[in-house]
Formats: sequence, structure tokens, C-alpha cells
Amino acid sequence: MKQNCLSYSNRIEKLREILSLDDKKGVLLSDLKDIFFFTGFKGTKVFLLITGKNVFLITDFRYFEKFFKDNCYGELFKVQSSYFDDIAGLIFSLKLKEVFLDESKITCEVFNELSSRLPEVSFQFKKSITSELRSIKDFEEIEILREGAQKTVSVFEKFLSFIEIGKTERELADTLFFLLKEEGFTSVSFPPMVLFGKNSSMPHGEPSNTPLTENTPVLIDFGGIYKEYCTDFTRTVFLGVPNSSFVNIYDKLLRCQKEAIQHVRTGMKGFQLDAIARQCLEKQSLGEFFKHSLGHGIGLDIHEPPVISPFSDIIIENNMVFTIEPGVYFEGNFGIRIEDMVIVKNGLANVLTDFPKELILIRQE
Repeated sequence: MKQNCLSYSNRIEKLREILSLDDKKGVLLSDLKDIFFFTGFKGTKVFLLITGKNVFLITDFRYFEKFFKDNCYGELFKVQSSYFDDIAGLIFSLKLKEVFLDESKITCEVFNELSSRLPEVSFQFKKSITSELRSIKDFEEIEILREGAQKTVSVFEKFLSFIEIGKTERELADTLFFLLKEEGFTSVSFPPMVLFGKNSSMPHGEPSNTPLTENTPVLIDFGGIYKEYCTDFTRTVFLGVPNSSFVNIYDKLLRCQKEAIQHVRTGMKGFQLDAIARQCLEKQSLGEFFKHSLGHGIGLDIHEPPVISPFSDIIIENNMVFTIEPGVYFEGNFGIRIEDMVIVKNGLANVLTDFPKELILIRQE
């Protein structure tokens, strides 16, 4: 068994503790991000079986050489006939009596195929098996996320010079894609959003061929994948001269975003943090225009625990990384969103995407 990274070993031991794994119990994982989290393996077809003693990475001939080249953690189990036959054979040979499956990630096919082959094994569905572990980042993850956030800010600084009259939303979204690549990101966390004017009133609008005109707000929401970890960042800027109403709304939203960040504390629940931003916006007569959650966890997936919403009872802990992104949207007119990634350290939030948030005015001669 490769002992190439202490982080993988520590993560697996914590999972064993959470599930009380022993010689008779195991957990079978199929989610590619989960498997990377525990082993460092990247592929398109793989399962991971963890017991009280063993760590088996189960894959086919396409990845045998890659497993060793990438120095992945665990013991390679080579699929020789079919995945279901070989996985069932492995579970049988280990004399496991109980195998946990993640109900939100494992397919009905996997359950049906394995349970039919192993009627004597109890397959138990559990909710969000890996969420607790992945929501609290270790040192290695934090360093990657911190560096990725800094690179994201660097991309945004460069991007501002590309905002010009006549450019379309799609052209500028493509520019973000190429700038991320130049900065060392392997891909985008999600399709970049660049939305002008009334299009920005759609929280998840898609860039169109709409050209940019004078005196128009521009909402920019983007992120990249850096060393397998996602980033997420939003700013709203203005090309030209905004009216006093727009400036007033922007300033109120920014005040509430800052207030939410300042009030992050370990021990509070997700809905309590969401309520701070929501109550602030209510006082500013903007509450009815804030219709989505305050934020979400970020890591190997662009959206992962902790969720910061009115319905979230997850407890905020040190080393959690999540976004704080209040937004207000006026249908058919404009929208404003301000988003930062934060990490909880020493009980407080520290901003990772450290970039000025006062309204940026872009002037053209």
C-alpha cells in the first residue's frame, strides 16, 4: 500500500471513526471527487472500498499504469471480468457483513447488482457519508484554495481592462475562460457569467450576444479549477456613470455583505448567518429582492457543504471554506451581487478573495 500522502491516510482514518468500520464493515464509494479526496486518483470509472483495515481502489486496465504513475493511495484492485462481479467477489473474500453506500451518490444499479449477488451482505444507505470530512479543510486543501483564490483575483484585475463598449457578454465570458487558463487553472468551475444591464437581474443568467453600451452595470461571476479545487468570485461593476439610485443600492448591499462576513462565528448555524444578511437587507428595504441562499461551501465541488441558507442547521467550524454572496435583483432592470470566498480561522471569517469591493466605475474616452 502506497503511503505517499499523510493527508489521505488521515482522511481515511477519520472516515473509519465516523462509520465505526471494523473487519466486518466497509464503505463503497463511487463519486469521483470523493475518491480523489481519499486517494488522489483521477479517472472516469472507479470504485473505492474502505474497511477497518483495507483501502481498495477498484478500476480497469485503462488506469492500472496511471494508478502507480500518480502514486495514488491505497491498494489497486484490478477489474478482470466485470465491475459488479469483481466487486462482489472482493466483498465476499473479505467476509464483510455490512457495506455502507452514500444514498445521494450511489446509483440504484450499483445497489441492485451487488445486493443480488451478495444476499448475505447488508447494504446500508447513509446520507452524505463524506460531507462532514470534506466540509472541514486540512492544511493542504487550505493552501490550494488560498492560492486559487489569489489567482482568481489576479484574473479579475486583468479582465477589467477588457470591458469595452461593443463587446458582447459571450466575448467577455470567453475572455475569462482564456485568462483563467493563462493563470494556471485547468478549467472553469462553472461557465463564466458576464451579464449586462437587465440581463443581470437573472441570478443564473447565460451570456448572450448582447453588446455592452454606455452607462450599463456589468455582473461578473466566475471561478476556476486549480489543482482540482474550485474557486468562485463575483463583482458588479459599472461602465459609465451610474445614477444615484444604483449607487445607493450597491452601497447598501455591500454594507450587508460586509456585515455578514464580520459576524461569522464558529458554533453558529448556517441559517443564523444567512439571517444576518437577510435582516440587514430588510432594514435597507431590499429584503424582498434577495431570493437565494447567502452562500455555499466550496472545494473539490463548486457547491458542497456547508450550505449557508435559511434552511441550513449545519454548524460552522474552523477550516470551513464557503462563499458569502448576497444579491438583489430587479426584474427587467438590473441585478447586483457581491461574492467572496472566506475561510473560518480562530472562530472568525477571513476573506480569501481579497479585492476591493467599492463600486468600480469603468470610463472610456
